[in-house]
Amino acid sequence: MEKSDLKFKLAKFLELQRSQIWVETAIYTLIGLTLIAITLSIATPQINKIREKAIIDQTSFVLSEMNKEILKVSEVAGNVRIINFKILKGKLEINSNENKITYILENTDVKISEPNKPNSPTLVVIKEGDLSIKTIESGKKYNIYLELDYNDILDLTYDNNEQTKLFYGGGTTYKIKIENVGDNVVGENVHIDVSVI
Repeated sequence: MEKSDLKFKLAKFLELQRSQIWVETAIYTLIGLTLIAITLSIATPQINKIREKAIIDQTSFVLSEMNKEILKVSEVAGNVRIINFKILKGKLEINSNENKITYILENTDVKISEPNKPNSPTLVVIKEGDLSIKTIESGKKYNIYLELDYNDILDLTYDNNEQTKLFYGGGTTYKIKIENVGDNVVGENVHIDVSVI
């Protein structure tokens, strides 16, 4: 066997070894990327559930604090308070026709209470102080409603008008002004005006 033949076979063997190393590297990289993708596909929905649950808990707390401020304002005519309200996701509805303030989070995987069917005659409602919490099924997802109902005790207006005003999420902080207008007659519900400054 000649030296040149031996060198050629050795070079060919080394070249095959290098090719095999590159193929193995590519296969291991693909396996690693596949495992990362599978882990993310499993973990992402759970992370979103935790994030949305935290948003609901935070909003529940802020609505409870808002309720305390509204009730304090209702005690004295001319009283005014400013509340900062940040909506990360969902929407806040001030419905002065029904004297309600409602936070709505739609199409979520989180269910806070036993889910209700849409248009069901009996609704499962959880009460946390003055806050009512409802979960309503919407396909495979849920809509969460956190509601403050002042119908029997206050006359809410938005910007001194009977109207419904919506505030949408997106990280915006709203400065909400709550004012006891003081124009109600004795025996009537106290007139509270809500507006954004």
